[in-house]
Amino acid sequence: MFPVLVAAFLSLLLRVPSCSAGDPCPTKMELGNTCTCNYVRITREFTSTLPTPSLVQMEEERNMLTPNTTVSPPTRKEKDGGIMYTEVICNKARTLTELEETALTALHRKLIDKLIVSQVPSVKEHTLVNLPVRWLRNTRIRQLEIRDTLLAGDFISQGIPLDGQADTMLWLSAYRCNLFGALTYEDLGTVNTRGLNQLPHLEGVDLSFNHLTVIRATAFRVPPANLSTILLPNNSITVIESASFQYIPMLKCIDLSHNLLNSVARAMFASPARYLENINLSWNYLRVLPADFFVNMPSLKIVSLNKNFLYTMPGQPWAVVFKQLTFLDLTGNFIDCDCNLLWLLPILSPAAANATSTPAPKPLPGQDIRGSCSQNTQMPGHYAIEHRLTTLTRKDLMC
Repeated sequence: MFPVLVAAFLSLLLRVPSCSAGDPCPTKMELGNTCTCNYVRITREFTSTLPTPSLVQMEEERNMLTPNTTVSPPTRKEKDGGIMYTEVICNKARTLTELEETALTALHRKLIDKLIVSQVPSVKEHTLVNLPVRWLRNTRIRQLEIRDTLLAGDFISQGIPLDGQADTMLWLSAYRCNLFGALTYEDLGTVNTRGLNQLPHLEGVDLSFNHLTVIRATAFRVPPANLSTILLPNNSITVIESASFQYIPMLKCIDLSHNLLNSVARAMFASPARYLENINLSWNYLRVLPADFFVNMPSLKIVSLNKNFLYTMPGQPWAVVFKQLTFLDLTGNFIDCDCNLLWLLPILSPAAANATSTPAPKPLPGQDIRGSCSQNTQMPGHYAIEHRLTTLTRKDLMC
């Protein structure tokens, strides 16, 4: 998952003109012992349409790496075509007051490309954390990432902690923050999204590695106008209510991998889902997809369904979308080489209908199709034969 996430944030930053890059790092004296600041290089040769919440490794991994930092502020135009962005990491605050004071002094009137706050202390022992009241009002942040903190469910709206960020914030992450239960707009006792609509330029929300169980229909009923990416992997989601993502007109990427889903419905997305390009449902418990699941998704290019429990691959829903995909991963399923795959043969071998023998299959140009089906040998002591989907022929099907 992490290479995909890294790719996405690089793409996000490369869209920001170099003339509007973040301000230079504050001095060590200004940051004190609470925060550190690094310069991270991004090469313009890297291109990707996939979003990411973070370019930063887990803290234990970062300690093992040599940091890619500079002693003095770098120039915005690099010889190799790269750019630099500022990354402030605050992980040593002993109190909320200390964190707030650092933001109000060291980051005063600064534009920061990325602010990471982790292990944010609570006001009282064993209580959930809300960020300091309006603590960023005099700072402008493009990406805010909260990590390893026992956040309260209303952390976005309580105390207006994101006041002042309406014109700059592009990405919000709450990663490994023990967010538990249902994701709703403002229901009591749940994780709330109220307040996101006050960030009209927000493009991505990442709530991965938490304990979300249900996505209510109201969760994104009032989304930011530019919201295009929602990352919810590594939770405990079992239910996604109808219309949960219908009100996000610009949605391009949805990641629901590593959850506990055993069913999904087409109605959770808008129809048509004009801009949806990437659906990740890998590492769930799906046995079948609805017949209309890919209907009215004209921009869909990437589908990840690896490590599920799919036993068949019928023409509905697959035939309507197969030719437009550039990447499809079905590895780690239990698909049978049965008659439900007959629809795929004319796509792989278009001349087969008028030939006395089936021509050799040819992969579609620009496609990366990963997956196989199993053909039972019906012979004692023999295992099933695996056939790659991209080289499937009529004799491989058990019908």
